[in-house]
Amino acid sequence: MQTLPVPAWLARAGIFSWLALGVLGFSAVIILGLSTFSTIVLPVIFSAVAAAVFAPLVSQFARWGVPRGLGSLLTIVLIIGGLVAIVAVITRSVINQADQLAAAFTVAFEDLQAWLADLGIDEGFIEQAREAVTSLVTSGGGGGGLVSSAAGVASSAAGLVLGLFLGLVFLFFLMRDAPVLPTWAAKNLDEPQARELVAVGTSAVFVIRRYFTGRAVVALFDSVVISVGAAVLGIPLVPAIAVLTFLGGFVPYLGAVIAGTLAVVLGLASGGITTALVMLAIVLVTQNVLEPLVEARVIGQSLGLHPMLVIIATTIGGIAAGFSGLILGAPLTATVVKVRNDLRARSAEPLPDPPAPPDPALAAADPSAADPSTDPPPA
Repeated sequence: MQTLPVPAWLARAGIFSWLALGVLGFSAVIILGLSTFSTIVLPVIFSAVAAAVFAPLVSQFARWGVPRGLGSLLTIVLIIGGLVAIVAVITRSVINQADQLAAAFTVAFEDLQAWLADLGIDEGFIEQAREAVTSLVTSGGGGGGLVSSAAGVASSAAGLVLGLFLGLVFLFFLMRDAPVLPTWAAKNLDEPQARELVAVGTSAVFVIRRYFTGRAVVALFDSVVISVGAAVLGIPLVPAIAVLTFLGGFVPYLGAVIAGTLAVVLGLASGGITTALVMLAIVLVTQNVLEPLVEARVIGQSLGLHPMLVIIATTIGGIAAGFSGLILGAPLTATVVKVRNDLRARSAEPLPDPPAPPDPALAAADPSAADPSTDPPPA
């Protein structure tokens, strides 16, 4: 039986299809594994990222004469204190202005409804949208939604406590032992493998530290500009806007959209459509004109990823690990790309030239010169 020849383009397409299926299958297994063991995996990943970012602070404590163990504990206390302060600022702002915001939102929605009606939008559609929002806010009717939410929170409380405990323990040891970890990890490897391991670790720490340090500067810039604009416009909850804008800066694209939307909605509630439009202009100029200039200065090309790849990595991270994945998706992907590029560059380096062969005339005069391993005769 004669076999028909397969066109080259079809063979290439088949190989590419099998490779794509293999990559997708492997990615699905990784995502499933992360989701299944997220209680352990996520604290380890977060502690490693936090150790890469805050290890210089521990080293600074050590230069001041503070032991690394005590410096690591002080760093953890500072981190926890910062998180508690953030929660306190948001909670206090919302509680102090809750009644004012409720009344302002009611008036703003009525103004928006009238404005949309003037544009010719059907009032029935507007009323249905209002009822949908009201139903979403007060879901559960008789309290069923609240009960189910409370049950879900209670069921995940143990996992949250365990994850926090593991994360803090890992963070302490990673920061305390940062100077000796490369030597410990490479002690059972050959010298070339040890060098590759150290190179990979150095590249990963460089990308993660530069990314999160740069993002902190960029997020602080956005937070200051947007919160100052909100204060000038008389929008309430300025501290909460500032904090959420800063935190949203660590989630590529999505965080900016959420924080900007909050500022615009609060502007609509407090000052009407004109205030909301001005706030929208401030947000858009800050995030799309000023932020790229600051980001290029403080971060540069540390990611080296196309924006589309950043969005895909952030989305997959969110699907696999929730909010944690939204934060870690882009920097971890950038780390993998950076390590791959460094390893490829190292493998492309030319090998050292072999030693030159011995001179035949010299070898005839002195046989030991022809064989370097031959011991010289005793004096």
